Amino acid sequence: MLTSFKLFIRSFRRNKLFSVINILGLTVGFFASILIYLYVQNELSYDQFHENGEQIYRVNQTFIWGEDNPNQFASTGPGVGYAISEEIPEARQIVRIHTPEMMPVRFKDKDEEKFFNDEYVLAADSNFFEVFTYPLLKGDKYTVLDKPNSMVLTEKVAKRYFGNEDPVGKLIDLAGGPIRQTFVVTGVVADKNQNSYIDFDILISLNSIDRVKRSNWSWMWTTFETFILLEKGTDPDQVRAKLNHLPEKHAIETLEVMGYTYEEYIAAGKEWNLYLQPFQDIHLHSSNIYSRLSEVGDFKIVAALIGSAFFLVILSCINFINLSTAQFTTRAKDVALRKVLGGSKSAFIKRFFGESLAYCLIAIFVALAVLFYTIPFINQAMGTDLSLSLMKEPVLIVFVFALVLLVSAVAGLYPFIFFNSFNPTSAMKGEMRSGKRGLRLRNGMLVTQYVLSFLLIIGTITIYKQLNHFMNADMGFSKDNLMIVENAHWSGSQEELADEIANLDGVTGTAVCDATPMIVYNGDRFMPDKPEGGSLPLNYVLGDDDYIKLLEIEMAVGRSFDPSFSDDVNGIVINETAARTIGWAVNEDILNRKITNWSGTYHIIGVAKDFNFLSLHSPIEPFAIFHSNSNAQGERPLTRIMVKSHSTEADFKQLLTSIEEKWNEFAPGRPFEHLILSDHFERTYQTEERFGSVLSFFALLTIIIASLGLFGIVVFTIEQKLKEIGVRKVLGASISSIVVLFSRSYVKLLIVAFCIAAPFGYYFMNIWLSDFEYKINMSAGIFLMALGILLIISLVICIVQTAKASLMNPSEVLKDE
Repeated sequence: MLTSFKLFIRSFRRNKLFSVINILGLTVGFFASILIYLYVQNELSYDQFHENGEQIYRVNQTFIWGEDNPNQFASTGPGVGYAISEEIPEARQIVRIHTPEMMPVRFKDKDEEKFFNDEYVLAADSNFFEVFTYPLLKGDKYTVLDKPNSMVLTEKVAKRYFGNEDPVGKLIDLAGGPIRQTFVVTGVVADKNQNSYIDFDILISLNSIDRVKRSNWSWMWTTFETFILLEKGTDPDQVRAKLNHLPEKHAIETLEVMGYTYEEYIAAGKEWNLYLQPFQDIHLHSSNIYSRLSEVGDFKIVAALIGSAFFLVILSCINFINLSTAQFTTRAKDVALRKVLGGSKSAFIKRFFGESLAYCLIAIFVALAVLFYTIPFINQAMGTDLSLSLMKEPVLIVFVFALVLLVSAVAGLYPFIFFNSFNPTSAMKGEMRSGKRGLRLRNGMLVTQYVLSFLLIIGTITIYKQLNHFMNADMGFSKDNLMIVENAHWSGSQEELADEIANLDGVTGTAVCDATPMIVYNGDRFMPDKPEGGSLPLNYVLGDDDYIKLLEIEMAVGRSFDPSFSDDVNGIVINETAARTIGWAVNEDILNRKITNWSGTYHIIGVAKDFNFLSLHSPIEPFAIFHSNSNAQGERPLTRIMVKSHSTEADFKQLLTSIEEKWNEFAPGRPFEHLILSDHFERTYQTEERFGSVLSFFALLTIIIASLGLFGIVVFTIEQKLKEIGVRKVLGASISSIVVLFSRSYVKLLIVAFCIAAPFGYYFMNIWLSDFEYKINMSAGIFLMALGILLIISLVICIVQTAKASLMNPSEVLKDE
């Protein structure tokens, strides 16, 4: 080994350029592979820490709030859990997790009243801590949520509220949505140090909510996620079969409210199915499921990154091989001399493996050092929380060790075979030919590099085109220069606060509402006045007379709300999709038609042109806008004020300060919360944006490695062809003709690689695009752009190196002839 190290040092000094490029190529490959490993490990770690994780399942259902929507719905009604408890004895425990509406926090601390609004509040059944493994620092897992008005805080929130005091027994008020009551702190849960789909700051007992107690029959109040813990040894498929029979037996009362019998519902072409999803699969396998509790990942991204890591390791090995064989003129003589002096095959194996191992050890050290210092910036860019700690992660050490050994073995194997195949006598004389077999292999490796580079470039371009399509798509409403003031009901008078804000310089107008496009949570079933009966699922918002005007929503028929019409309080504006779903033609005849539900009867005053009130991932569903003074939400207050401004970016900070001053006049001591609608719009697509950034980063690394590999092969070929170049110059060939001659073969290889990569790129990116309702087409421009990028890079390398060789004096290369 010491001898191999000395030979490596000698080779490094003799070929500094190739050695540095070798280390650079390997470093890039190792850096990317370790980074991808950390990311993939992080994604795969979700909910693996629960003691009973393998027996926990989530119950999903048909998306009942849409028409002909194939996606599943993770949100269920409270009655689903009751039905499972009665019909499925294999379910050892059933936990329902409810997402209450915005829950402002208020409590007194030493006679000082404090307000908070940035906590994520969930409500859960009393057996939550028996099913899920969240360690309690204070309180008993069997009783901590047993009584009404019980509350568990995370350690972080408890410290923020009460410092080092014991929070157990403290009183905290929650006010929002259906809950306006005082809770007692009964426990503290340790801050989450592992990834989980169920994330919360405050957990309250579900039996605190009166509406839940009254709605255990309902399958329509879909603000719950239902989890079941199966008995050990239970076959999940048998449970799935039993779930299929629950809706027709237990959803009857709900269907009657919707205006159907179960038979009529099925006869109308509708479905109501229940599905069983492994809890530990939720984070990565929910792309076709509308999840409720938190954001989920995408297994396609993980698979793509694993593929990228594999590609980059292969490219690094190919690059190393190409650069090693590019030095064969001097090395072949060295190997031949050692053969003549009696060097054994095992000695050569040790030498080449030792050399590649030395390169890999240097590269892995550099890669780890670079990753250690750059990982905070990577986390910020990717929105992750990755950490590099070899001492705390034995699996990571094994991965790094295995990666080094694998690359060393692969990278050192071919150079050994290549140099060992030369006849010592021919090599000593300088009569070296690698033969057609070697040429085909090197060309094959170059084509492989090109193919992998093409795939990543095509993927990157497609993702960015899709994101650009999203960002510039016509949503059907104006999202620019819109700000949302949250918790407007804290002001005491939303209308007065809205009027005060409207008078500020830079404000175009305001509207009191409960939601805006992209932030819509309300949905219910309504009965249209049509002879055949049957209910209509409607997503909806409440807004005042200026709401539609500020959003610049166009009307297809009729009008928006008008203060001069007193009965507009019971008016409703529906979208075109709602009208077509009911079966009504979008014309004047639709005006004054009525729809009814538990909250009252409403007459249609207008039909809005379809607009995307949710993201562009989903089709447009039936939608309605009720007047802010209607009874559509019962007694729940409107919580938002929408503010339209014409301020420039420079003036916006001053406007925001002015709005906050008005807020402090109306709601002193309460936190000012606001949201920029365009920012929220961009965050909606942050998963795709991050995927695009990550993929483009790895595509860049791939191009770098492939370029280094091409450089090696060009140098290798030119070394072989130096005498040919000299002869051509003597015979009068111009430098440009020589450049064209030697560049032509690489362009042919590039075209071959493109023809191989294009169909695969088209296939895989169409699969990715299938998740979007509104998507781009895979046009020829995407593929031509990828071809152009690699073509330019390849030609620059070929032209520079060939021209450099062509400028040599022919006498220098022909002096031995």
